[in-house]
Amino acid sequence: MKKQILIVEDEQDTVELLRYNLEKENYKTLIACNGEEAIEVAQSRMPDLILLDIMLPELNGWEVCKILRESIKGKLVPIIMMTALSDEQSRIKGLTLGADDYLTKPFSLKELLLKVRNHIDRQQMIEYLRSREQEQDTSLRYLVHELQNAMTAIGGFSSLALRKEDPATYLRTIKTSAAHVQSLLNDASLLARLEKTGETLPAEQVDIAALVSEVVDLFRDQAKIRRIEIVTVNAGAELVKGNKTAMRQVLANLLSNAIKYSAFGRRICICFDARNNWIDISIKDDGGGIPHDELSRIFEKYYRVAGSKNAKGAGLGLYIVKLLTEAMGGKVTVVSNPGSGSTFTVSFIKANVAALHSAQDVA
Repeated sequence: MKKQILIVEDEQDTVELLRYNLEKENYKTLIACNGEEAIEVAQSRMPDLILLDIMLPELNGWEVCKILRESIKGKLVPIIMMTALSDEQSRIKGLTLGADDYLTKPFSLKELLLKVRNHIDRQQMIEYLRSREQEQDTSLRYLVHELQNAMTAIGGFSSLALRKEDPATYLRTIKTSAAHVQSLLNDASLLARLEKTGETLPAEQVDIAALVSEVVDLFRDQAKIRRIEIVTVNAGAELVKGNKTAMRQVLANLLSNAIKYSAFGRRICICFDARNNWIDISIKDDGGGIPHDELSRIFEKYYRVAGSKNAKGAGLGLYIVKLLTEAMGGKVTVVSNPGSGSTFTVSFIKANVAALHSAQDVA
């Protein structure tokens, strides 16, 4: 995609000279003839760089630079100021107000084009480094998010085990939770890798009913605190294709959310449905539901539904559910109505179907 350069200049001859030479270098040009127009175009079109003359009618270039730098949309756009004023004080004033560079008229077109290319290249590098930093930040948030879920289960069952004469059941659950924590620590970089490469996860045959039962046991104590009943319907001995650690995380996120957003004393239903080549696992809660105009965004990274601000969370749970499910070749959908709860469904391909497809591929 061509980079957009906004030329802010009131002298038509200079505008045409700049436009011709920039477009010759494969840039797209936008034009503004005064300060107010420059601000409007910069805010609405978001150029990749601004060539800003100082001596403009109405608002001068210094004022335009200051206004843009104080706005959210104008903070990161490189600004090169152009002027016939050659004194050091004018140059320092422009740089102090946030300009990235300075050109004195008459300027060399070769120098101008070199500065434009250098500033755009620098901005691209900054954006790349920020995206890498964001990937690492996402991985850390994800790890903390999942560890918090697991540690909640460990803490709850530890308390129960200490109060019981026969703590074996609770100790087994604690052991399962600890194993899940170990899996998370081993796969701490998983999220960043998936976001960066879009790779698929190593697959195995997973007993989905047994895995659901294991996840339910992890959250049984948390549900009891809120007097929430968890029921399972139509669970059968089905094997699906997937990654057991990732599936556990998907189910744990969905069940954790269902408990978190359900009212006290309600019921959560986990339903199994075998259809064609798929196994659907639906987790239905009786919570407040999700507004229709927000349904399309709930799987976005960091997005939180307006009514969920009082519930703890980083806005990563559902994003992770979608990312992991799709990395296993599965699907996730949601049906929700305000006041009537939500049903999240994850679908995984049957193991025997996956094996058949693999055999056909080999043949």
